[in-house]
Amino acid sequence: MIFSKKIRYRFGDIDDAGIAYYPSFFHYFHCHFEDWWSDAFGIKYAEVLHDRNFGLPAVRIETDFYRPIRYGDEPRIHLAVLDIGNRSVELGFWMTDEEDRLLCRARIRTVAADMRTKNKRDLPPEWREAFRRFLIPEESFPDGRKE
Repeated sequence: MIFSKKIRYRFGDIDDAGIAYYPSFFHYFHCHFEDWWSDAFGIKYAEVLHDRNFGLPAVRIETDFYRPIRYGDEPRIHLAVLDIGNRSVELGFWMTDEEDRLLCRARIRTVAADMRTKNKRDLPPEWREAFRRFLIPEESFPDGRKE
């Protein structure tokens, strides 16, 4: 399963060249990650962090950019799980335009952490099962180099 939503690029997201300022991609990926918790799992990520003391901080990010995004564009952002380890989850994010062309993609490796101690921990079984619903095979993760 893939979690998808449309977003809108705002004036403050655009650089002097008239295209999306690259840090805005990471901001939108994280916003989408937070929405995933609320919309797919029925719990706010803030509650997971603060009440359940569980977090998934990013430890590695790999990103490819294929087409520019401009002010006012409304790409669709997608999230899927690419890999589930004992203590980590690799998330795949990508954006597509109105014609379903790939704009960018990112692999973000996260590590399961106890938010009280900031130490690594095993993935809780309940979240491991929840994440499996969004697991896709590697060949389903879009690659703009193959277009």
